[in-house]
Amino acid sequence: MAFVLVIQGFDQGVRKDIADSVFKIGRDPSSHLQLNDSEVSRFHAEIRSGDHGTEIHDLGSSNGTFVNGVAQRQAQLRTGDRVLVGKTHLIYTTREPAVSSDVSAEIRLVSDELGQVSRIIKVAPSKITGSSTGQPDSSPAQQEELRRHLQVMYQTTMAVSQTLNIDQLLERLIDLIFGWVEADRACVILLDENTNEMLPKISRYRSASEEGAGMIISKRILDYVLEHSEGVLTTDACEDERWEAAGSIVGNQIKEAICVPLAGRYGVVGMIYIDTSRTNYGGVMKATEKQFSDEHLKMMVAIAHQAALAIEDTRYYSSMVHAERLAAMGQTITAISHHIKNIIQGVNGGSYLVNEGLASRDFKTLNKGWEIVRRNQNRISDLVLDMLTYSKERRPQVTSSNVNHVVEDVVEILRARAEKEKTELHLTSLPGVPQYMFDPDGIHRALLNIASNALDAVQEKDDGRVEILVDHDMTKQLLQIIVTDNGKGIPPDKHEGIFQAFVSGKGGQGTGLGLAVSRKILREHDGNIVIESDGSSGASFRLSWPSVSPTERAERLRDSSVAKQNDLL
Repeated sequence: MAFVLVIQGFDQGVRKDIADSVFKIGRDPSSHLQLNDSEVSRFHAEIRSGDHGTEIHDLGSSNGTFVNGVAQRQAQLRTGDRVLVGKTHLIYTTREPAVSSDVSAEIRLVSDELGQVSRIIKVAPSKITGSSTGQPDSSPAQQEELRRHLQVMYQTTMAVSQTLNIDQLLERLIDLIFGWVEADRACVILLDENTNEMLPKISRYRSASEEGAGMIISKRILDYVLEHSEGVLTTDACEDERWEAAGSIVGNQIKEAICVPLAGRYGVVGMIYIDTSRTNYGGVMKATEKQFSDEHLKMMVAIAHQAALAIEDTRYYSSMVHAERLAAMGQTITAISHHIKNIIQGVNGGSYLVNEGLASRDFKTLNKGWEIVRRNQNRISDLVLDMLTYSKERRPQVTSSNVNHVVEDVVEILRARAEKEKTELHLTSLPGVPQYMFDPDGIHRALLNIASNALDAVQEKDDGRVEILVDHDMTKQLLQIIVTDNGKGIPPDKHEGIFQAFVSGKGGQGTGLGLAVSRKILREHDGNIVIESDGSSGASFRLSWPSVSPTERAERLRDSSVAKQNDLL
């Protein structure tokens, strides 16, 4: 199964399997890989699989498609190729048809295995220097071997350094090893961070028949590799005096094996083990020789070193993420606890008045208490919705919508409050029938937050005024909603800070989530919110996002389909 992995960009870490013959990449929601990158076209590129291999086709994107740094309209893809679309970097990878297994059930680490004697025929230190992999005066064949080893090292570094999940890292590592080394079986063993116990984490078999036999690995060889921090190449002839006659390296009639330490910056974090189970079978990088060699051992040591560095980084990152999550939870609880306490106090106060009104049959008191309860119900509802919107990854639910209708509904919701506070609320709609593709619910919530803040800003003014303008920038192809108030304004040095979560200028009346949620929604639309205010009088919030009409979207879908059909002819 082929897949693409985002290694740099807004969607870093996203992985998508390429299950269909046509795999679409772009900003449009119909894409198999939808990217939140404003420099990526809505229908940017397609990966197409057929009888002649796998190719990537640029669909006439604005900024082009680059494969390994070269702009391409159409190019063949191979495992490890780097693809750049907009500011997003991808790696294309294919899996070899190997079989994974339940590691705990299939891998056994044994102290001794009688009847089988193995010997070490090569050892290699855990860190291979450049001078050990080739000499300047080496033969053309040796130079070619070195070139291939460097290529393997590059692809290993790129593959294992771009994931922040241990399981994904090991899966990718063993995929790559099976692509380069014609071993029958392989497994990765990690040391438990607390107990230092050897824990098999992932295994792979070349065929299902190999899987049925399971895998037995002697702790004798693992202990040696761990103690000496050396990689070893073994065979089944008993000529090495370091091993007792009764000891074995592996069971199941293994003829050759390589075991190398995962040696990082701070020590050994585990081991990689590969072997062959048939006489004179095997080879690295499809070489003609029929056995593991010294060069193969050195290459595996170098691969293991790069993988160990990635494992250390991933563990460190995971620890940091865990600490940051705990800190974020503490910050969140601290930030909203006072607000929730005020809401609960309001509900309790309103409930008291409701009970008093019922007991005394005083409907004026009853209505007053119920109004307090209702207001606080709305406040807790808004708080929960803001928290869900801010914390959850979300893709806009794009439909053909009338932007005027969305804005008019927001104004109607706020008009009663504006009239009560004697604030002038004025709307200038976009002329014509402005039907465009966007998420009406998302834009509605973002605008409601911004417009509510504008009413808050003029609440204490006798001549408070809030104006909402709907516009279309034809030059930049942007829809815009501009909310302007005549309040105190916002100092320029605070423009960016007010969009941070839990930052509020309303004291106990605000959660500090409204503006953060609104900006998140606009950025999900490939847009943004910009403030215009000098901090002395008034503020203007400009909500803008790309305008796409239903007709334009249909034409792009049709053009993409026609291009695909032409390429298949």
